[in-house]
Amino acid sequence: MRNFVFCFLLLASSVCVADNRTEKVRTLMEAQGLVKMFEQQMAEGKLEGKKQAQKMLDQLMSGLNPSKEFDKRLRLAFEEFIKALEPTWTAKDIVDVWAKAYGAHFTDKELDQLVEYYTSPLGKKDVMASQVALPELTNHFSALSNPLVERATARYVQRLQLIVKECKCKK
Repeated sequence: MRNFVFCFLLLASSVCVADNRTEKVRTLMEAQGLVKMFEQQMAEGKLEGKKQAQKMLDQLMSGLNPSKEFDKRLRLAFEEFIKALEPTWTAKDIVDVWAKAYGAHFTDKELDQLVEYYTSPLGKKDVMASQVALPELTNHFSALSNPLVERATARYVQRLQLIVKECKCKK
């Protein structure tokens, strides 16, 4: 019985330590602005995916004159595609995985020091500068990638239109 109690206490204390470390990393991530960044990236990814899918649908529809039934089916396929793109994970899930992967590289004392830094005036300024710089970085590389995506999308839609034309399956 004493062994059982000892094992139970050992297990309980290791769970508490793990929870404490996870909370430290979560606190650090909040202070670093990572949670907010993950949430923004997920929202932007969802919006960008919807825009690209809408553009593909618009290009496809520009070469077709479908009946109301097929117009409805194409738009339903669009909605189902958008829904299928939605991740099954949340920003909290990302935080949990990050907490384990990132936190494993630091001792509790180091995590405390990082939290202290990121909650200090200089740490807060660091986070603010990163948050201001991130959209600039994103916009820069989005501007570079937009022509690539547009060309690829146009080729894809043209190919779809050719396939539809060759199959002679329009009603």
